[in-house]
Amino acid sequence: MPRPLRFVPEHSMVEVTTRTLHGRLLLKPSPELTELVLGIVGKAQALYGMTIHAFVFLSTHAHFLLSP
Repeated sequence: MPRPLRFVPEHSMVEVTTRTLHGRLLLKPSPELTELVLGIVGKAQALYGMTIHAFVFLSTHAHFLLSP
């Protein structure tokens, strides 16, 4: 069952969390992964125009603080 649509007031900050598949340790820290993550986050920011206040990537999940 899908989640209901959410209303986000203008100029507000939201927190987004995403997990790896089955909570597996797929995001092993390395210079290559850091470069890849920064490129993907930068491209997403350019495409969708969100302000990214902070983000952190751990081995099993990632957190973002965004303003849409």
